[in-house]
Amino acid sequence: MRFTILLMIAVLLSSCLKEELPIPKRQAGELTVGEVSMGANYEYQIYFDFSANQMTGNVSKNIWDLGFETGDEGSRVITNTSRNMMVYTTDKTELSEIYSEVGYTNDPKFDNANGNLDSTGIGNWEDGFVRIINMGYSSTGNELGFFKLKIHEVTPTTYTFEFANISASNSSTRTILKREGYNFTYFSMLSDLEEDVSPKTQDWDIVFTQYIHQFYEPVVTPYLVTGCVSNRIETKVGLVTEVDFDAIDLEYVEGLELSENTNTIGFSWKTLVGESYEINTEMTYVIQDYEGIYYKMRFIDFYSETGEKGNPVWEFVEL
Repeated sequence: MRFTILLMIAVLLSSCLKEELPIPKRQAGELTVGEVSMGANYEYQIYFDFSANQMTGNVSKNIWDLGFETGDEGSRVITNTSRNMMVYTTDKTELSEIYSEVGYTNDPKFDNANGNLDSTGIGNWEDGFVRIINMGYSSTGNELGFFKLKIHEVTPTTYTFEFANISASNSSTRTILKREGYNFTYFSMLSDLEEDVSPKTQDWDIVFTQYIHQFYEPVVTPYLVTGCVSNRIETKVGLVTEVDFDAIDLEYVEGLELSENTNTIGFSWKTLVGESYEINTEMTYVIQDYEGIYYKMRFIDFYSETGEKGNPVWEFVEL
């Protein structure tokens, strides 16, 4: 009897093992070319999703000023560095105490280009001090002046903040909801409106935009650059220069240490030579999206067929 039972178990196990099929090796995708137009003045911030192979967002950088971190624990606030926005922390706790930026603009702060939300221009607003915001420039080069801002409260679902033009005696107080499924809730103090800026978090991998980069040579200088920034949520990027683009495969990239810094792609894939840009095609970027899928990409142009700049062209392959 015991022998019979053991024989039946062996047969059942053998049957189960026969049904377990090996996982087939993932096949690399076809070479695909992507192209977007930011406009000659780099007005547009353009979002792209590799898995969908499409642009998922296109918005003017002129429409927003502040981004409020979402999520129950979210409390950090970013500024629109694509407009060269700067922040100055004052020693005042009420907006009514400030009517000019004079005396406060010696130590400008701005969001770190690597996407570290603990290194923003606004910083720890819970100190209770008013921030003066240099609103930067529009896409046509117009100065947008100064605003004053105080963030009063954050809850798991909302932010409450107060703002006004720097010289105004009256202020506006607003409470906005944290948008579920997005990185930030965006707001314009200039228009006093919440704005739709980015797609949902899982609907984009990279965005073409301007942002502030801190140069350290020959002198320390914050400078507005034009480049490509990755999604800060579950997207990782690595730069490869020692292996040819065509030779990079899945086995190779799985051994790479990728970075969560949002400016890993950045702007150095192009170089200004004289009055025009040349593309550094030897620079390959490996991107791992939130699903864990790897892509390799390299830039091949920065101009449209008619010669207009601000037109990044790249090729990519799903690995």
